[in-house]
Amino acid sequence: MTSSPPSLDTVSMMRLAGFVDPVDPATVTGAEGIYPEFAKHPEIVVEGETWAVPLIWGSVSVIYRPDKVTGTPDSIGLLFDPAYKGKISLWDDKSAIYWTARYLGFENIFDLSDAELEAVKAKLIAQKPLIRKYWSSAGELTDLMANNEVWVSNAWTGLTSKDVNALGKGFTVAEFSPKEKAEGWMDSMMLVKGTPNQECAVKFMSYMQSPEGQCGIAKSTGYFPVNPGAVSACMDAAMKAERKVDNIDFVKSLVMWQQPVRLDKYLEVWNAVKAAP
Repeated sequence: MTSSPPSLDTVSMMRLAGFVDPVDPATVTGAEGIYPEFAKHPEIVVEGETWAVPLIWGSVSVIYRPDKVTGTPDSIGLLFDPAYKGKISLWDDKSAIYWTARYLGFENIFDLSDAELEAVKAKLIAQKPLIRKYWSSAGELTDLMANNEVWVSNAWTGLTSKDVNALGKGFTVAEFSPKEKAEGWMDSMMLVKGTPNQECAVKFMSYMQSPEGQCGIAKSTGYFPVNPGAVSACMDAAMKAERKVDNIDFVKSLVMWQQPVRLDKYLEVWNAVKAAP
């Protein structure tokens, strides 16, 4: 995957930048079936106007090779374990700060103080000798794991494990939500400001809320549907459990993405980590 729809931490940026128009959810067939925790999220509905239509959601897990990793890991600490030096990867993204902050026990990961950010930066720089490569796309991480270059990484839940395990490489990968909590994300569809194709866009949004749309994207990616009723007939009980259908408690257990209060500072820290020797 080289691109994706705007996630929760991007929706407000698109709105504030003036790139999008609000959406009337009454015009989107099936929108009433979306989890209200997503459809009414404060990043989505602002002062009575709806700015996005939820599409798909998921979490970010730790993925690993059970045949290479000792025991049954349950902590973000696996990403910092010297035992796997040169076999660890991490998403090339500011969210590396979130992971490290949780591991260090900081609570408000989207509004870290200067001192907390310095501690995070120091920890990530100390981790660099353990890193094989920072991955930039799910496809790149799949290749790294399939080619035995990486044994441990963070990953979008369901996607990389599905792809690697389907390759028949003679080993499998597993994933877990760390005890320090996992991040959660939700991607949405938005209307480009002033688009002359609004009717077509709304038809597409409606299609993606239909059984064909929700079942198709959930099955092809391994991610979780936002519209539980739409997948009632296309998933068996085991797949529904795996894709967290009607498991809103799992949503509540996640640290859902939001834009950091000081986005420029977070980007500065992450760029400093990457530039460090």
